[in-house]
Amino acid sequence: MKKTRLIAASAVLVAAGLLLSGCSASPATRVANAHGDSVVLQNDLQYGTAGGQKLLLNACLPKSKKTPTAAMILVHGGGFDSGTKDFGGMTALCSELADGGIAAFSVDYRLAPRFAYPAQVNDVTDALDWLRESAQVAQFGIDPERIGLFGSSAGAIIASSIGTDGTGSLTSGDRVAAVVAMSPAVDLTENGLLLGDPSKTATASILQYLGCSDFTDCPNSREASPLYSVDKTDPPFYIAISQKELVPLEQGEAMALALKAVGVHVTLDVKPGKRHALELLDETTRESIRQFLIDNLVNSSSRTD
Repeated sequence: MKKTRLIAASAVLVAAGLLLSGCSASPATRVANAHGDSVVLQNDLQYGTAGGQKLLLNACLPKSKKTPTAAMILVHGGGFDSGTKDFGGMTALCSELADGGIAAFSVDYRLAPRFAYPAQVNDVTDALDWLRESAQVAQFGIDPERIGLFGSSAGAIIASSIGTDGTGSLTSGDRVAAVVAMSPAVDLTENGLLLGDPSKTATASILQYLGCSDFTDCPNSREASPLYSVDKTDPPFYIAISQKELVPLEQGEAMALALKAVGVHVTLDVKPGKRHALELLDETTRESIRQFLIDNLVNSSSRTD
């Protein structure tokens, strides 16, 4: 089944500029809506319950929409043990995506060390499933077949895992339409330690996520690694990473090579210096992501897997 191309929506997206600011306030500080004339905010909506806690998200919706809109789920970073849906950079991004014509949803997920993999992936998958329910499709005016994922740092690992369907929990017809991964680690196995020179901070965060004390005895490590779940049905990926940042460049390169090898469209955007995750969102990167979303989300046809 082919979806109607939203030419008008893409024009709005270009015109709006879709400012993807890398600057952020304190994770506990909710940034005010900078696009009050064009965006409706709905905060603290419950999309599920897990581990005895409510799972919440913030919705940022375009005020003017005549047809079902594409949507993005935003997955925050924080080393798996911190961060929230209200993280300043994600809040700004949520509003700015909606200002550009894309509905956006910034989600919370359970944190380590209390919860380890696959809790985080399951939670964001639950958010995706919730958004695709008929009640939410009608409420938010979204197209359930054109939902993408934007992940930053730890969130990029979660987004990449769902994008490659690493848990096996999604059917082929439920795949996301696009993935933007800012500074993703994709090989979380012992072999992944050979990709570049991972920092102690990054290594500790990954082990905490996996619920392991070391990589030699960590049964979840391969299953949790998006690199090993890549196949030809995966959606287009946009990967941004710096040459000398927290996550080794070789991780991003390995993912790009794996996707290309099976014929999946991938953009690998390598930046100089040490900037990490949302810090990578300079004007050039913002423009590249704008075009990626126009081509692969806003104007995309439904997938035929």
